[in-house]
Amino acid sequence: MKQDESEQILHNHLQQTSMLEVQMVHRDKYGAIRELAEQGIAKKAISRALGLDIKTVRKYLEQEQWVSYRREPATRTVLSGFEDWIKNRASEVDYNASVLFREAKLLGYPGGYETLKRFVRPLRTEQRKIAEATLRFETPPGQQGQVDWGSSAVWLGEQRVRLHFFILTLGYSRRPFARAFVDEKMASFLAGHEASFAWFGGRPRELLYDNPRTAVLRREGGQVILNGTFADFVAHYGFRPRFCKPYRARTKGKVESGVKYLKRNFLAGRRFLDLAHLNRELERWLTEVADLRIHGTTGERPIDRFAHESLVEISAVPPYRLETVVTRVVPPDVLVNFSGNRYSVPWRYVGETVEVQVRGSEVLLLFRGEPIACHSKLAGSGQRCIDPAHLQGLFRNPCERPAPHPPRFDPQWPGDDVMIRDLAIYDQVAGL
Repeated sequence: MKQDESEQILHNHLQQTSMLEVQMVHRDKYGAIRELAEQGIAKKAISRALGLDIKTVRKYLEQEQWVSYRREPATRTVLSGFEDWIKNRASEVDYNASVLFREAKLLGYPGGYETLKRFVRPLRTEQRKIAEATLRFETPPGQQGQVDWGSSAVWLGEQRVRLHFFILTLGYSRRPFARAFVDEKMASFLAGHEASFAWFGGRPRELLYDNPRTAVLRREGGQVILNGTFADFVAHYGFRPRFCKPYRARTKGKVESGVKYLKRNFLAGRRFLDLAHLNRELERWLTEVADLRIHGTTGERPIDRFAHESLVEISAVPPYRLETVVTRVVPPDVLVNFSGNRYSVPWRYVGETVEVQVRGSEVLLLFRGEPIACHSKLAGSGQRCIDPAHLQGLFRNPCERPAPHPPRFDPQWPGDDVMIRDLAIYDQVAGL
């Protein structure tokens, strides 16, 4: 191939990739346009946020589904016939040009690695911009809260354990709530919601989530299929759940920044007696620090903006009951084994069968339906939680037991009927 012809082909190819950078709307950006529109965001605001022409926004809102960008090259190149495959395959291999080149060769691609790499570069750049961009849009008071989990290794006494932090941040005021749990299971997930509702004195009208397994079973045709228990919880409290698109998790920017803030400002360098102590300290930090700081985005204190939050009152709604119940026989040492840890009950219940219920971050023990003990759920395994009051009146070892004495109330004992005689009578009988 002559040099002039080669340079012309390269020029046409670079011109083509440049046009792709300017004109192509990626599948992810199409999804972002649809999502923002569903939230009632104006087209002009969407175009500014995404850096798109308003006509492009209108065009893609009119489409019921994403249609990949197609452009016939002005001049046929070695990439001809492979462009669509590369665009579709690129996101599946994380825009790795080496992988794409190897696979393209299997399909008969005749060109070199550098040519394919240049074609992939704007696709990767576009994806990176979308991944890094955080669309900031304000919600009216009381409209939305954002929910997420964060986890961190924490010192509880002498043991370092990994705890999970449920965080709910109100969208308008940016006021946060957080609570530590030993896991992210359904009981903890729902208990975090109820604790936050109690903390704020109400609930927002909608809550925004990623796609946690405790909430989302799967997606079918663009529809979210909720976990049955979570759907029941949503109906119980009456809020609307919303979920980030799988490719657009960063729309939860408010709460995700809250996770980082908690780790850096509250947990850094701290040590706690136990989970209950940590949560008490966490509530104090929320009140004395997080609520009173000047927020970087709003320029106001969250507690001041919270005064304008019009949350839905739920004081008349009874608590949602999600109970994990098992039965145990109380052993002689009064420590009931549950999930690898042991919890005390009053010693009078030794040998009895009791129920063990998990309610959020608490372990409740009941006998015949009546509560007899309540403990904070322990993290990890091999630990004991003992209430000293449960051991009062219990002899620790045989040496502490009172000295034995003969029965005093035996109805057949004749001792009380024995006649007491003077000893002189026995002397007379003996002839003394």
